Amino acid sequence: MKYFNDEFLTDFFNSIDIGIHILNFEGTTVLYNKSCERIEGIDSRWIIGKNMKTLVDDGVYSDSIGLKVIEEEKKMGIAQRVNDRHIYSTGIPIFKEKTLVYVVINVVDMTNIMKLRERIKELQSINRKISNELTTLKVMDGDIISKSKKMEEIKHLALRVGRVDSNILIEGESGVGKGILSRYIHENSNRKSKPFIKVDCGSLSPALIESELFGYEEGAFTGAKRGGKVGLIEAANGGTLLLDEVGELPLSLQVKLLSVIQEKKIRQLGSVKDVNLDIRIIAITNRNLKKMVEEKKFRVDLYYRLKVIYIKIPPLRERREDIVPLIHLFLEKLNKKYGFNKEISGEAMKLLINHPWPGNVREVENEIERLVVTSSSDIIDKDNIPQGEVENYSLYDLNEERNFKDHVYEYEKVLIRKYLERSQDIHELSEKTGLENSTLRKKAKRLGIELDYGGNNS
Repeated sequence: MKYFNDEFLTDFFNSIDIGIHILNFEGTTVLYNKSCERIEGIDSRWIIGKNMKTLVDDGVYSDSIGLKVIEEEKKMGIAQRVNDRHIYSTGIPIFKEKTLVYVVINVVDMTNIMKLRERIKELQSINRKISNELTTLKVMDGDIISKSKKMEEIKHLALRVGRVDSNILIEGESGVGKGILSRYIHENSNRKSKPFIKVDCGSLSPALIESELFGYEEGAFTGAKRGGKVGLIEAANGGTLLLDEVGELPLSLQVKLLSVIQEKKIRQLGSVKDVNLDIRIIAITNRNLKKMVEEKKFRVDLYYRLKVIYIKIPPLRERREDIVPLIHLFLEKLNKKYGFNKEISGEAMKLLINHPWPGNVREVENEIERLVVTSSSDIIDKDNIPQGEVENYSLYDLNEERNFKDHVYEYEKVLIRKYLERSQDIHELSEKTGLENSTLRKKAKRLGIELDYGGNNS
């Protein structure tokens, strides 16, 4: 008997929710119920009468449990792919007078389970990113190291706004501690046990930034990850979303971000369903967003949505009282990290205090680490500080005919050129100055300096 011609038996199998696929002893399909059609995406009228070996050779099935059961003559199970779907099949041999006549295959759809596994992996990856972010934060004992009146006022403001959910815009030069202050606000809010997700708007590829922010469903576009992907905005649900360098967002995405803030909903690429959001947004930038609004490079409506609370962090040169506490903070951390017992002499400390620190707090940290790991003795003296970098600024003659900004401009030009002489490429320059690559390029362009490394500018 090649086919099941019993109409009652066929109707019975079609009423079962589990996929039923029956082969004869040669491996040819003789029955294929409606649930199998739904699970595997194959029409019964097409598959009945076809041999499984041919279907495996043609790539319709990645493997055949039926053929394995025919060969082994025992019950077996296998996970396989059919039509790009995850399937688990169990084959049961049916004997008549000790001769195998049929193989009954139970088919279960595992696609949703596999999607769930991939989603769990995605969330685990996000959790690892959050953990890495925590380990790099420069917050000590839940506080921000400062002594200046300006920073103390900012800290008190941060504690007050931490108790509400209003969006915050933080502006300041690169390296002043905008990210640290953002984390400080989150840690002192009622969202502190929820996610703190950082989105680097300046480093995301323009081609991928929308999918990274909003996520996507499976098949949303060519190359989309199987099972889809949770966007960074949705990953922050319940917690805080930090938009780093928000001024770098393209105008097209500014519109979508505005909609997210207004509607408190998000929709993944390729989806028709909205996800309700409960997030607090902190946007930080080293650019002048108000000026960008005037130049029509940043949406005015988004600007005011983000600037419910505004904080401007002054550069380190305007709060010099913080320099010594920061030096001691990083010195203590590095001594503990490397098992050293280094100290800074009075003369070396004087040079460090007089330095303008254009790279702000980040530059202080990098410079102290350099001094700690390169000094041969436990006392870091002025001789450990390279000539022409920090020392020259303490001896710089002020020209009273020029204003403060002009002097800072000249300081920066000298500094960048000195760092250039000691760097092999843009990445080493970034490490030594404590400035991001994009910031260095903009600063060099403004100062009229060529970042020429003979092709090593990537």
